[in-house]
Amino acid sequence: MRIKQNIKISCCLILFILSLFFIQIPPLCAQERFRRSPPFPEPFPELSLPLIETHTLTNGLGIVVVRRQDHPVISMRLIIMTGESSSPDNLPGLATLCARMITKGSANLRAEDIEEKIESIGGSIAVETHPDYTEFSIFFLEEYLDDALQLLGEILLRPNFPRLEIGNAQRSMFYDLAIQNNNPEFIARRLLYQILFESHPYKKIIFDQGGIKNLNRRDIVSFYSKYYRPNNAKLVLIGNLNLEIASRKVSRFLSPWEKQEMEFASIPLLNPRDKMKICFIDLPQAKDATIFLGNIIFPITSRDYFPFIVFNQVIGGTPNSRLFMRLRESKAYAYNAFSEMQFFRSCSVFSITAKVLTEFSCDAIQEILQEIDDLRNAQIPSQEIEQAKSYLIGNFPLKIETYNDLSAKISEIQAFGLGRDHWERYYGNIMRINSDAVSKMGQKYSLHTPVIVVVGNSEIIEYLKEFERVSVYSPDGNLRYEITKGEKE
Repeated sequence: MRIKQNIKISCCLILFILSLFFIQIPPLCAQERFRRSPPFPEPFPELSLPLIETHTLTNGLGIVVVRRQDHPVISMRLIIMTGESSSPDNLPGLATLCARMITKGSANLRAEDIEEKIESIGGSIAVETHPDYTEFSIFFLEEYLDDALQLLGEILLRPNFPRLEIGNAQRSMFYDLAIQNNNPEFIARRLLYQILFESHPYKKIIFDQGGIKNLNRRDIVSFYSKYYRPNNAKLVLIGNLNLEIASRKVSRFLSPWEKQEMEFASIPLLNPRDKMKICFIDLPQAKDATIFLGNIIFPITSRDYFPFIVFNQVIGGTPNSRLFMRLRESKAYAYNAFSEMQFFRSCSVFSITAKVLTEFSCDAIQEILQEIDDLRNAQIPSQEIEQAKSYLIGNFPLKIETYNDLSAKISEIQAFGLGRDHWERYYGNIMRINSDAVSKMGQKYSLHTPVIVVVGNSEIIEYLKEFERVSVYSPDGNLRYEITKGEKE
């Protein structure tokens, strides 16, 4: 009798404990809803951006100063408002080679001397050529500002373009491209731009090894004489100095730089493609498929800039965005999936890249296109928009935390003539964006008719045959043949 009573007490105790367990832990379906619906973000932090001050010298050189007193280093960037798109049609790569040669010798200094002088002021120098402009970046210790400006004046006003250094620079560019030719993402991006920029000046940004060999010293000197002028340049300085001091010192070393009347061929606006195009590049050594798709959107100066960066954040800006969650977390097709924008003066490119398992190549493309359609045809939840805005505002200070990042952003603003509102009202520009503004971005631009480039081994062809037509290219961008759905090879 006692045993039965004990058993009865034990059963009651177990039921009581289980009831507490189920009361305290919500149902699984509620957990799933919680995971799919993250909480609203915390209130946006205050965003304090440094002041940009500007001045123009009598020779036309623009001076831009951002004062920072918390670091003993000065960042100096010279912006030549001419990039690779200005290379002659028959000489792609000339703007890039000319820029590299500026630091390779002057009337009074050899390339080795320039390197030693940079090291002696605790600094470094780098050159980067963009489609619309060229940058020379010099970092050095604060007390060596005069030395840095003197060196910049020497190499900028009196370059001698030694033939030996030209040959070295050409070989360096050649081998850089040769290495990149094994990179699936580089190959895919190059073909995407080749198709999007067909017969447009921006096509010259994808020059190949063959074109580099055709460049000579006479071409370099001609390009330098035409574009390297103070009234086609801006000098950005970030550090512990003010506009008055900077202007006086820059004038001392760069006022002999003579201005010249400039003539530029206007870069036309470019319309997006209105028909989807599927391309395949056979890269035998590739183990997986790299998908790279995109289309033309607005120039960087467009009012759609801020709504679109929120749109980009929603669809593929981070691992928490829709593409990554859909292709990797939900479908398990991809290793990663992201979207990005590359801005130009006359247009920009919105692109999506994903690295996927070969057998899911076609499925992954269909999922990407479906996600684009979902964003075009359905209202985006306000909660999702607020999460995207919170990330953009919270992450922006981190993107300009270092001198290098800050000076790059200031240079971009100056090169594209974005104005102070773009910089000083970043917080407000993001805050004004709502769900309606973001939804219109997907409808306004031809994101559903992209160029789609797939790079991988020949197995992928079988999966891509689901599409009506596939154009097969070589890794260097030459069309080999086309496959039409239903046709026998």
